[in-house]
Amino acid sequence: MTGTVRILQLSDTHFLDDGIEAEGGGAYNTSEAFDAVFDHVGNHDHLDMVVVTGDVADHGSAAEYRKAADAFSRFQVPVNVCPGNHDFDAAFNAGMARIGVSTSRVIEVGAWAFLFVDSSAGTMLGQENGLHIDPPGQTRLHSNGSLGAREAAWIHQMCQTTNAEHVFVWLHHPPQPTIPMCRDDAYAAEWHDILDAHAKIRGFGGGHTHIPIDYELMDRPVFVSPSLKNNFSMEPQTWLPPGYRTYEFGTDGSVNSEVQLVDDERWPRLPFGSLLSSLFQGEITFAELSEIIARRSNVTGA
Repeated sequence: MTGTVRILQLSDTHFLDDGIEAEGGGAYNTSEAFDAVFDHVGNHDHLDMVVVTGDVADHGSAAEYRKAADAFSRFQVPVNVCPGNHDFDAAFNAGMARIGVSTSRVIEVGAWAFLFVDSSAGTMLGQENGLHIDPPGQTRLHSNGSLGAREAAWIHQMCQTTNAEHVFVWLHHPPQPTIPMCRDDAYAAEWHDILDAHAKIRGFGGGHTHIPIDYELMDRPVFVSPSLKNNFSMEPQTWLPPGYRTYEFGTDGSVNSEVQLVDDERWPRLPFGSLLSSLFQGEITFAELSEIIARRSNVTGA
């Protein structure tokens, strides 16, 4: 293939089993949001690939991955998926095993090599049998990104080995995001070292924050995709409808991307309050937010 490469990115699809509501009904119906996005995309003939950057399932269950794989299989072009912090390793890899849907680590298209990074790899535990497994409890779920030596070495190796002129990184956790709640300095430092070593890395496509935005890291663009579960804008402070991103990758190494939001009366652009703002700014934790909401509910109920 020569010329422009066109890719559609989904992220944070958070599929749930039938009958379960996202965040107890406090977030979007992600299956409904996927249907709306699928219809919004329209004819897929113009696309070379669909990329999904993690948090495919909300709880990492087999039933959720079956639903996700069924949905992704509806696209008429190849779909490639990398994991997020909600995606537990064994269930994710088994659940995405479907014709037309893959978890390839590297895909070369035209002048480009697309790397699919597990940005939670640093939380994995090595076993005596050589396997790497998820840590117990909520460690992976609460990660804001960690490559670890093994994943970082793999990225270095791929950048050195590929014959492609340009490299683009797909991953769940965008490095050094603009949202304080989602930052991890150690994770950012891992990417600084990699970018120092590899000039052919042209940018990143990620998710995780649920705040679609563009910014730069060491002169490389970082594109953050909307979610299907809930989305927010910091300026102004409003809820946003579900959406996706479109990309055009030029043979000269240029990357152009646009956020596509599916405006609908089901997902009005309403302002959000100071509590969510404090959460995004890192002034309170999720646990503290839940406690405040519970206290307010008790007062209201009384």
